[in-house]
Amino acid sequence: MTFRMGTRFGAVALMVAAVGSVASGCGDVIPPSFQWQAVQSDLPGAMLAIWGTSATDVYSVGADANDGTGPQALHFDGTRWTRIDTGTRRGTLWWVHGVSPTQVFMVGSEGTVLRYDPASGVTQRMTTPAITPTLFGVWGASASDVWAVGGNVDGNSGVLWHFDGTAWTAQDAPGGLNANTIWYKVYGSAANDVSVCGTNGALLHWNGSAWAQEAVPESGRGPLFTVHGRGAQRYAVGGNVSGIVLESDGPSTPWRAVTIETAPRLSGVFVPETGSALAVGNAGALFQRRSGTWRQVARPPRTQLDFHAVWVDPTGAIWTVGGDLQTSALARGVIYRFGEAIPHTTIVTPESITRCDPTPGNICTYAGVGVAGFNGDNRSLRESMMYWPMDMEFAPDGRPLILDWNNHRIRRVTATGTFETIMGVEEPGDGPPNNTDLMEPGALGTTVALNHPTDLMFQPDGRLLVVAWHNHKIRRWDPATGMTYVPLGRGPGWIDGPFAMARIKQPSKGTLDTSGTVMYLLDQGSGRIRRLDLAAQTITTLAGIGMRGFGGDNGPAMMATFNWQAGENPEPEGGLTLDRDGRNLYVADTGNNRIRRIELATGMITTVVGTGALGFGGDNGPALMAQLNLPQDLEFGPDGRLYIADTNNHRIRAVDLATGVITTVAGSGRRGYGGDRGPALAADLYRPHGIAFDPQGNLFICDTLNDRVRRVWR
Repeated sequence: MTFRMGTRFGAVALMVAAVGSVASGCGDVIPPSFQWQAVQSDLPGAMLAIWGTSATDVYSVGADANDGTGPQALHFDGTRWTRIDTGTRRGTLWWVHGVSPTQVFMVGSEGTVLRYDPASGVTQRMTTPAITPTLFGVWGASASDVWAVGGNVDGNSGVLWHFDGTAWTAQDAPGGLNANTIWYKVYGSAANDVSVCGTNGALLHWNGSAWAQEAVPESGRGPLFTVHGRGAQRYAVGGNVSGIVLESDGPSTPWRAVTIETAPRLSGVFVPETGSALAVGNAGALFQRRSGTWRQVARPPRTQLDFHAVWVDPTGAIWTVGGDLQTSALARGVIYRFGEAIPHTTIVTPESITRCDPTPGNICTYAGVGVAGFNGDNRSLRESMMYWPMDMEFAPDGRPLILDWNNHRIRRVTATGTFETIMGVEEPGDGPPNNTDLMEPGALGTTVALNHPTDLMFQPDGRLLVVAWHNHKIRRWDPATGMTYVPLGRGPGWIDGPFAMARIKQPSKGTLDTSGTVMYLLDQGSGRIRRLDLAAQTITTLAGIGMRGFGGDNGPAMMATFNWQAGENPEPEGGLTLDRDGRNLYVADTGNNRIRRIELATGMITTVVGTGALGFGGDNGPALMAQLNLPQDLEFGPDGRLYIADTNNHRIRAVDLATGVITTVAGSGRRGYGGDRGPALAADLYRPHGIAFDPQGNLFICDTLNDRVRRVWR
């Protein structure tokens, strides 16, 4: 059973649900049981087109990388991606199509037409009638019969260009449509059967000698971004907010509109030689035509990024590309591959494509493809799927561990830069089947089922302590033996005393003192903070009366009230950390939007960050006047500042306790994914829950709902 994180204070739902299967129909192929692989998940610009001759000869083009290298043009040979040197150092490439083994055409901004020869590796920029329009589409029947279409976005006018093997020439559209129509795509089944689509529902057909405008129903009068077909059958898709789908049985038959109630704007459509038509669009939408209707595929990819184009290779595998298409920057390029029983392929990506300079303040993805799931261990970190990483910690020897929360696993980074699971199994649960982890020396960690662990911490001797949140336990893992043992937790509740008799309920966070013999535990389900003497194996209550609310500031912590979610299935909340001299315990009081401090010598509690009002504000000013939005993890950085995962502000913030000033150190405040290879302050995060520092002082962020761990270089 997959646990779902709840929502709070208007927070967005955290799970994308799959749509069920659909019935088969005459003439259509039964949809496959989709398996998918993010073959590229972190490109510096949106990918806008995908085309190839086979599964081992695939081209994709896209937006400017914004690093001085110009638009992206990639080739895949079945194992390795390489970047094609286009000779162009700026602009965007919108489409790619090959017309012969030695001529692959790519078109884009500033009237760009590139002709690439795969055999020689040479790219030629061709002379075109003008440099002002953006070309959005290209298609050709042969090397001497190629069409390119586009327009001037600012002036809302279009261009139709033709290449006869010698030169490009501008062509007129019927009815003077070039004056008020941008043409987005061109497709043909033969030299005398070519279709073009554009703004205002405009559709043209070329019969080999002349263009003619085709009639479109009123409901199809929005922008049409792509047209494609097979034989006489043709499809055009587009839309603004809602998707538009038009169908035609041939040039002699009128176009008809098809309603898809749930479709967002659709940008791409493709009809393979055999099989059903596919359409893609915003927020990872992937639809298939079956039985005369369009429905979302049974297992769409879990991504909120937008798809722009789709292509099916001869093996039947579906490729789709996109990124963040709602911004002018066209950021965050992705390439996905889908298919039935596709074996995982190790994808080699040259560093030049995804390189992230370790410039101080830059943010880079450290682990994760950005898609929720589990695709096994022994893969490189950037190829590995995670499902809401919640926490990260570094062992005394510097090795990183990541808490893969909704995969119910603790995963360690190997010396070769891959993942290995050290605790957890495929399904959630509570220990090994024979309960041998309840007695020392315990059970192998790889046989112990977990149910949403939430925090990691290392004792000085290298043993790992795991806060097993939904198991109401503390688990200990020994790296020398791989064995896991439960020192505390024999059922949920609130009972102080010896570990053998004590009870905890949904503990969410913990922190160790420098000796490693005392743990402070945020016992969320009990609404309290507990103190564990690991040597004496006793537990006592340090703070909290067990009721939700806010109270007790400037008085004894034992009388304080905190506000963490309660009930049987809350979202894990809170954060704990000790300052360097171990005198003060800092607490993220999540629902009260405050960071509070407990002075351990006196037991007094005060607020040190936050007004209590939910929101964002106060940067570069007094921390007590700042607003937080459901803060979670806390850590002290190498600079001595207190770092806060300001989760629902999608930021990481830091407080200089000497001056009392709070600042943002990572996160633009926009919910989403973006900004890699640039300043962390301009990056988009999505509900980051965990933070950690490596031995070199670099900041690591568990970018939880982006299913990534990201690193901010020091």
